[in-house]
Amino acid sequence: MKAVILIGGLDILRPLTLSLPQPLIEFCNKTLLMHQLEALKAAGVNDVVLCVHEKTLPKSWNQVVARYETELAIRIQCSIETTSLGTAGPLKLAEKLVTNDGSSEEPFFVLNGDVLCSFPLRDMIHVHMKHKGIGTLMTVRVDQPSNYGVVVGDDPSGKIEHFVNRPETFVSNLINAGLYIFNPSIFSRFPPAGEKASMNAVLPQFVLDEELYHFESKGYWVKMTDVRTFLSAVGPQLEMMSLLHSNALAPKSGPTLPANTQLVGNVLIDPSAVIGEDCKIGPDVVIGPNCVLGDGVRMESTTLFSGVMVDGHAVVQDSVVGWKTHIGSWSWITSSVLAEDVNVKLGTLVNGATVLPHKELVTSVRQPQIII
Repeated sequence: MKAVILIGGLDILRPLTLSLPQPLIEFCNKTLLMHQLEALKAAGVNDVVLCVHEKTLPKSWNQVVARYETELAIRIQCSIETTSLGTAGPLKLAEKLVTNDGSSEEPFFVLNGDVLCSFPLRDMIHVHMKHKGIGTLMTVRVDQPSNYGVVVGDDPSGKIEHFVNRPETFVSNLINAGLYIFNPSIFSRFPPAGEKASMNAVLPQFVLDEELYHFESKGYWVKMTDVRTFLSAVGPQLEMMSLLHSNALAPKSGPTLPANTQLVGNVLIDPSAVIGEDCKIGPDVVIGPNCVLGDGVRMESTTLFSGVMVDGHAVVQDSVVGWKTHIGSWSWITSSVLAEDVNVKLGTLVNGATVLPHKELVTSVRQPQIII
């Protein structure tokens, strides 16, 4: 089975994406792209097309794709946009890769590259094969539906009755979650290749023709719009891991942890990380490769990317700390985003700051601000 991942703007998670493009940002010690690829592989997908704009590709892109092909034993091809084509335009551009030049009639997945969830892909396959419509989209219920494509579909069959993009008044709290299964016949209904088109503008026509169905997911779902949504998704992801892959989380005690260091709730620690004495870590903490925590560190609701050093008795809460950043002893970091290679001096308070790469903080930041 094939799948398409629509990788849009690669700089949404600023300032982290000043160092790496969004698909290669690590979330719970695994890149966002790898999370999606592994979910597709588990659902039986063996051929993936990545739709991406040429101007946003890093130099390492081809090497990363080749490594993921080898690790997952799947085929990965890239469909490159030279101009921005929206969300439906890139899919049309990739038609030949998806359909094997028109010879394949097999349904295929489409995923938005900024979405993470519990990925109930096999359930979606079952629903799609049962109703035999042209497409199935995954839906979820949210508190603020006006920012999304909203679905009305109470029919037991899952048939969508109405689809409204960003409604100004309340229509439903059921939204398009950015995961689809389509039949290849959908391509004949898209605008010509090379034209810019939005998926939320194309889908209403399929609803009018009574050919579009939905599958409502009850699992967790997040659209990565900024670093705050990134951080809010860590807790649900770790909770899901505790249920499905509990051995991946850090044990509460063992030979890799000092006896007087305490882990609270769900904590993910890379095996290469070094943890000091008398630390209290958790809940909802992710510690990346080659991180070093000194004695007496306190940390909760925080993600550390690789190579971070946190000196003794520092406190880090509700924050994301970028690669190779150094946090000095007795510092207090709260509700902040520190990009790559930030140096926080001893005893510094950082409250609500967004700090760009390669900066040094020698005085406290007491009010939320961007450090350029």
